[in-house]
Amino acid sequence: MTGEAQPLPGPVLGLVPARGGSKRIPGKNLKELAGRPLLAHTAAPALACGMLDRVLLSTDSEEIRQLGIGVGLEAPFLRPAELAADHSGDREVLRHALQWLEVEQDWKPWALVLLRPTSPFRTAQMIEQALRRLAETGADSLRSMTRVEGVHHPNWMYRQDGQGRCRNLLPEGPETYYQSQLLPPVFRLNGVVDVLLGDVIMGEGPLYGEDMRMLEIPGHAALDLDTPEDWRLAEFLLAGAGEAENASQPRDEE
Repeated sequence: MTGEAQPLPGPVLGLVPARGGSKRIPGKNLKELAGRPLLAHTAAPALACGMLDRVLLSTDSEEIRQLGIGVGLEAPFLRPAELAADHSGDREVLRHALQWLEVEQDWKPWALVLLRPTSPFRTAQMIEQALRRLAETGADSLRSMTRVEGVHHPNWMYRQDGQGRCRNLLPEGPETYYQSQLLPPVFRLNGVVDVLLGDVIMGEGPLYGEDMRMLEIPGHAALDLDTPEDWRLAEFLLAGAGEAENASQPRDEE
C-alpha cells in the first residue's frame, strides 16, 4: 500500500456567499483589507486548493459580482434579492446555487465547501484537510471549530435568575473546575470551513445532517470579521505577517 490520499467520491464546489448589505461594517465585501479586496483573501486559498473543482460566488450585487470575477471566482448569476436579506438562511442560499448549476449546466457536486469571506485567515490546507476528513469518515458534514479556553469556557460562565442572583450556567461550574487545566474540551463554531454533502443540503433533514464532524482550527486563524474592531485586528495581524515575511527574505550584501 502507498501513502497517497484516495480520490474524493465526486466533484466539489467551493461557494463564496457575499451579499451587498452589511450593517456593522458597511460595504465590507467591497472593502480593502491590508491592501487587497476582502474577497481576494477568500479567493486565493480556494483557487490554490487543488481539491475544489469550481469556486463560485453567490451575490445579489453586480458590483461584488464584477469584483469576484476580477479575483478569479466564477459568478454566472446574481442571487435573488429575497435570498440576500438579513433573515435569509444558509440552506436557501446553498440550494439556490446547487439548483442553478444542475438546471443550467447539468453539474452536480458531491460536496459543497462553504467559504464565508469574513474569514480572511483561511488556508488551502484547511480546506483540503476538511475534505479529506469528510471523505474518510463518511459523515454528512464537517465544520471547523476552535477550542474554547479559560474564562470563555461555559463551565466558567454564569446567568442571572429572576432576582438578579448569579447562577452557574452549567450544573458543574467554577467550584468543580477551579483550575483551567481541569476544564473539559469544548469547541465553538468559527465559520472558517464548512463542508456539506450536496444530497444532504437538498434533503429534508437538518442542514448538516445527522452525522457532523469537526476540524479544529487554531484561534489565531479563526477571526471572523463581524465588527469594526474585528476588522482593525485583522489589519494589525496581516500587517504583522507581512513584516515577518519581508524580514525572512534574503538581503543583498552591501
